[in-house]
Amino acid sequence: MIDVFGLTAGQFETFFLVVVRTATMLSVFPVFSAAQIPKLARVGLALLVSFVIYHTVPVVTPLGTLYALAAAVVSQVVLGLIVGFVAFLVFMGVQFAGEIVDLQIGFAVANVINPQTQQQVTIIGEFELAMATLLFLVTNSHLLLLQGIGGSFHLLPLPYINLDPSVAGNVMLFVSQAFVVVFKIAAPASVALFLVNVTLGLMARVAPQMNVFVVGFPLQIGVGLIMLGIGIPLLGYVAPQLFAQVPHQMDAVMRGMIPPTPSPFPTP
Repeated sequence: MIDVFGLTAGQFETFFLVVVRTATMLSVFPVFSAAQIPKLARVGLALLVSFVIYHTVPVVTPLGTLYALAAAVVSQVVLGLIVGFVAFLVFMGVQFAGEIVDLQIGFAVANVINPQTQQQVTIIGEFELAMATLLFLVTNSHLLLLQGIGGSFHLLPLPYINLDPSVAGNVMLFVSQAFVVVFKIAAPASVALFLVNVTLGLMARVAPQMNVFVVGFPLQIGVGLIMLGIGIPLLGYVAPQLFAQVPHQMDAVMRGMIPPTPSPFPTP
């Protein structure tokens, strides 16, 4: 019998699979996957959370072969990536809403580096993402993600998962809901800037001698920033409701991965 660090083969495989699933989810989850957090700290957090969860998870039967262990590892990685992507959709929607406003104001030509993704993003898009991150931490929504990791082992026991077609349908549904969030957040500023552009177009027809570009650019910036300031309290009201839906979305996706239970009655 294999004895690694005082663990049997089944206990070692159980702990290893718990670490794989936990580390994969934390590497995709918002806030936890931020590049500002040192890699050593993220590894330590994954091991700490895995150690706590391990004592609540039933020990799996030793898988026996390397192929079976590889299939179990792939199952945990796929599960972690899909669930993490669903949890990150809200933040993607908030950032995209800011980028739409940037495009209409004219700030899209100026980009900054997002320290979380190490990609170039627009100014207001990064600002909206930072506000959403602060609200996410203030409302303790990050604790809901940790609870989701622990609850996943009771909903989806180790070692394998089953990718039901409903998983793809749920993911597409949540992506479409994220686009609805984009339009809700960007709507006030977008509608106001659209009316400004319409007004400037009418003024250009009435007074062709007026330089619309000289007047319009600062006017769009002013109106956009005013509407952005008005929309910040609305984001504080809407964001907690969006964060509260994330655990339910994660639960719906994971329920589509539950392996079928074999019937206790023999098949004739």
